Amino acid sequence: MCGIVGYIGKREAKQLLLSGLKELEYRGYDSAGIALFQEQGIQVFKATGKLHHLEDKLHAVSTQGLTAGIGHTRWATHGKPTELNAHPHGLTHSYVVHNGIIENYVALKKQLASTFISQTDSEVIVHLFEQHLNKGKSPTTAFTATLADLNGAYAILLITEHCPEQIFFARNGSPLQIGFSEQGLFFASSDAPLVGICQNTCYLEDGQWGIANAQEVLLFDTQHQAVTISTSPLPASSITAQKEGFRFFMEKEIYEQSTVISDILMGRLQAQHIHIEEISPDWLTTYQSITLCACGTSYHAALTGSYLLEQLAKIPTNVAIASEFRYRNPVLNPEGLLIVISQSGETADTLEVLKLVKKQGIKTLALCNVDNSSIVRLADKSLLLRAGIEKGVASTKAFSAQIMTLWLLACYWGQSKGCLHGIALQKEIQALEKTHQVLRSATSVHDRIHRLSKRYLHGHGFFFIGRDIFYPLALEGALKLKEISYLHAEGYPAGEMKHGPIALADAELFTIALMGKSRLYNKIKSNVEELSARDSTIIAIATEYFELADDLIKINAYTHPMLEFFEMLIVVQLLALEIAIRLGNDVDMPRNLAKSVTVE
Repeated sequence: MCGIVGYIGKREAKQLLLSGLKELEYRGYDSAGIALFQEQGIQVFKATGKLHHLEDKLHAVSTQGLTAGIGHTRWATHGKPTELNAHPHGLTHSYVVHNGIIENYVALKKQLASTFISQTDSEVIVHLFEQHLNKGKSPTTAFTATLADLNGAYAILLITEHCPEQIFFARNGSPLQIGFSEQGLFFASSDAPLVGICQNTCYLEDGQWGIANAQEVLLFDTQHQAVTISTSPLPASSITAQKEGFRFFMEKEIYEQSTVISDILMGRLQAQHIHIEEISPDWLTTYQSITLCACGTSYHAALTGSYLLEQLAKIPTNVAIASEFRYRNPVLNPEGLLIVISQSGETADTLEVLKLVKKQGIKTLALCNVDNSSIVRLADKSLLLRAGIEKGVASTKAFSAQIMTLWLLACYWGQSKGCLHGIALQKEIQALEKTHQVLRSATSVHDRIHRLSKRYLHGHGFFFIGRDIFYPLALEGALKLKEISYLHAEGYPAGEMKHGPIALADAELFTIALMGKSRLYNKIKSNVEELSARDSTIIAIATEYFELADDLIKINAYTHPMLEFFEMLIVVQLLALEIAIRLGNDVDMPRNLAKSVTVE
């Protein structure tokens, strides 16, 4: 979840570390801190809240000549978001920043004859290191002994006055990489802080650790054998997103979805044929079943994909939440394919599922938005989502990219098997081609949604309901509202209302009804009538006037359900956005959340 950076080189380290943390703030913004080497020791600065609070603290502090240090931006897992719990954690002579979870930290605390000042699991790392030093071990031996004591996931940077201007580092289950520049060595938990500064990067593998100074990096494996450093090139210029006149990054990213869809389809659609260069038809058609696995918004995309794959490719498809799937001892079809979906490519539970399944020899495909991420590197094949950088913590354009990629894959699979052809295939290709126009036109309802949103700032909750392909969209609409407005919302299959949830219906229960004309319209109309009869306030997203609707958000009529799906998608995203803005919330950085969930 958290973001970590480090630097050793010729330049003043403070601003480089702060700039790196700014690029990683989407990974956590409960607190932030940096530790810098100086002649009289290590200087540490911390602040709670967003990064600008740390910048304000450092504004008047001269750090000229301090050319090495480590930094951290935190999403709280253990301990409240306080300055004491902020990283770096340290004792008199050593400090550490850590991303991940140390699972045996309670047992380690009991073993250590130390006074802990934080509630975090991370603090045990530096206590262990100092304890090993006090036993007479060298700093390198103390670091490896510390790693041997730890169970769990970690990306670690550690500095100590015993080895001035050196950084100890290690990775196990959490992303960490080294950036190489003429100005020095950088460390980061993703590409973002390195782009435009470093020419090349080394992505560390699980179990690797090492020591770095301004001149060289020594890298080792779990057996303490030297590892030859392998690097990958980085883009030459930074592509950090700007708001471009929008109030929030999330708003900008909602409006970018039309362009994203066009980018996904580029080079893949022909007049009567679909072509996905990364995957051959022969590779696809060998599989007898699919398991889709993901978390959060990506899980909703997976659920949508299951409808598309079964309807268009005629292949049995299961969907699993990654955090549950890996612990249920799943029985997998050896002739099946696992598809994992992750915006960041570092989602901890999804990554662990991928590792588990690969050990069983089952083939894997990753749908991911970040090239060179852990999931992309581990999967047998991958499809990049082409969504670009997504700054808003609540995913919007990455979700659209996931849906479009799954729809395209389902059509390609059906075409490869021969079960989708002729007029049916042409219908899908025409709908795919039209989607970017639908997304562009859907934003025309924004003013209407803005005006309506003032009516929905109270009450005791929201039901989002839909049927067939619109059920996963109901789940996603409810999640978006929860994430940024902090109002209670639930998504349901509309036919399930009678099986319990309708007991909550009254005038203060708002129902958002996704009334797609192309699929089961009369069925959901009947379900909405049942809720209206119990006085629920009805907001219908529909193609035509519906007399029982208290409010109507009208969308265009389409014969293809996915075109209705994408237009409704814009509506539920904008509705959540406008409600959250009226409530005065920080839409881009909602409380308690982080962009990349790299811990269980």
